[in-house]
Amino acid sequence: MNWVEILGYVASFLVAISLMMSSIVRLRWINLAGGITFSAYGFIIGAYPVAAVNAFIACINVFFLIKIYRSQVIFNVIKSGSESGQSGYIAHFLDFFSNDIDTIYPDFKRRLSIPNREYFLLTEQERVVGIVSGIQHSEEHFEIDLDIVTPAYRDYKLGHYLFGNNNHFASKFAFTKVTANVQTEEYQEYLLKVGFAKEHQHLWEYNIPKN
Repeated sequence: MNWVEILGYVASFLVAISLMMSSIVRLRWINLAGGITFSAYGFIIGAYPVAAVNAFIACINVFFLIKIYRSQVIFNVIKSGSESGQSGYIAHFLDFFSNDIDTIYPDFKRRLSIPNREYFLLTEQERVVGIVSGIQHSEEHFEIDLDIVTPAYRDYKLGHYLFGNNNHFASKFAFTKVTANVQTEEYQEYLLKVGFAKEHQHLWEYNIPKN
């Protein structure tokens, strides 16, 4: 197998992987890489129709990526209520994503019995795209043990809206201390990206930006 054949296999692999992405942004980026690679492969082997079609596909991906990044995304976080007032929608959402919750937040169901639980709806425009839940220990301190969003929004953009430099979650609800109960490495990776730091074995604290 020579390097040209390897290039063709890489292109095929990238296109196949892109179709497995739940995030539209990731799908577009990986499909763009696959289109560029396939176009180069087609040009090298003299299959010019293959090169032309995949160059066109790459251009389409560039167009939609520009459109996505230029579009105004309006996120919001809304306090929904305590456990005793859990809405039917929240129960439905948690049940629909129960497998993801069991995988990323395996301790969540056990912690449902802890008092002072609160729920927050995460929205994009008018659409609910996620739920944050946890224990409000005091007016200033909130401990998150669930932060679940729909697959299309699992690209950290919503996390950076809530935390990161934007700091909407803490500032909107006047929390001076936000911690997270961590049970999996996947959740640790997410927390690192949005501004949390490890405090204890299972407790991470959000470094709230100073105004």
